[in-house]
Amino acid sequence: MFNIIRKQARKALTAALLAASAIGAPAMATTLSFTPAAGNATVGGNVAIDVRVSGLAAGVDVGAFDFSVLFDSAVLNLTGYNLGATLGDLSAVEALDVSAGSTGAGKFNLAEISLLSDLAFQQDSFTLATLYFTAIASGNAALSLGDVVLGDAFGNALAADLGGAAVSAVPEPQALLLFISGLALLGAARRQRKQ
Repeated sequence: MFNIIRKQARKALTAALLAASAIGAPAMATTLSFTPAAGNATVGGNVAIDVRVSGLAAGVDVGAFDFSVLFDSAVLNLTGYNLGATLGDLSAVEALDVSAGSTGAGKFNLAEISLLSDLAFQQDSFTLATLYFTAIASGNAALSLGDVVLGDAFGNALAADLGGAAVSAVPEPQALLLFISGLALLGAARRQRKQ
């Protein structure tokens, strides 16, 4: 039952914000980006990436968001996320997590709606969510944002400049050392046979 309510709330949020932007609602320039913009992880290791909003004008608050995080699923596996507390405490039902979750390989949807009537405590820059990834293979994985909808406390659409990020996954140093040691032993064994 709760999942049906979440889906309906998410659809209503998206429709309202898109309608507001279509009729020329005043848009405030903000930036939605990843922190850190570049990270490293060993294969099998974990990395945490924040999705941050910044550059909010005085008197402008974020009351809702809905976006997809795009990543290379051949290199990274998204293992979890936490929504920031700036739109309200989820456990106190001050905000609703209406995220759809995985919507395909390398695509994860995050969405939250604040139920607070006053969001004036928000700073001009804060974390919307923290994403947790595990590196599953060597390589470089770009992260980007898509299908972005941001709304202020009154439901007006907020324009957003989007930033990206990259995570480099490298083989574990111990595995590389073991591989090199094995090659050295093979070379030594081959030399002994020749003598």
